[in-house]
Amino acid sequence: SFLTMAAHDTLTSSLTSFIYMLAAHPEWQGKLREEVEGLGVAAGEALPFEKLDAMPLTEMAFKEAMRLIPPVPSMPRRAMRDFTFGGFRIPAGTLTGVNVLYTHHMPEFWPSPEIFDPTRFTDEAQRARHRFAYVPFGGGAHMCLGLNFAYMQAKCFAWHFLRSLSVAVAPGYKPGWQMWPIPKPKDGLRVSLAAA
Repeated sequence: SFLTMAAHDTLTSSLTSFIYMLAAHPEWQGKLREEVEGLGVAAGEALPFEKLDAMPLTEMAFKEAMRLIPPVPSMPRRAMRDFTFGGFRIPAGTLTGVNVLYTHHMPEFWPSPEIFDPTRFTDEAQRARHRFAYVPFGGGAHMCLGLNFAYMQAKCFAWHFLRSLSVAVAPGYKPGWQMWPIPKPKDGLRVSLAAA
């Protein structure tokens, strides 16, 4: 039950930040709509599973939304053995935390880290970056099992949403985000929807 609810909450948080980023960046919303329309799926037909691989821009934009507003901003851990980090000795058993929000905004990995830029997730850009600079699903042995399922759900959502709707925000609008325990806009996310 916990895994099901955790996956639900993190996905709804991620899709909320994704919708906000598309509303705030209409040029990217347009690119994703073109990608969705270019899949060649007729109205009334289901989205074939194999078409999900033909949505790289959607995946890049979703990843960038999760970079800016990670669905799990911090991950508690316990040291399994003594180690040294940053000149500090950490004894086995110490409670530690991985601050995903901080990691996703480190300028040494993310130039202009507050800017929404899905091109950070081209294959080339990802290969050039430290493997743990982007960790919305954790990493290593404890990486989230739902990682690929989340990307599939985001693409399916984008396919349904962008075929029929357009989303916008008022000029200058930026929601305040309650970051803990799972991010959500404090004001409920004030967006305008219109037929696409």
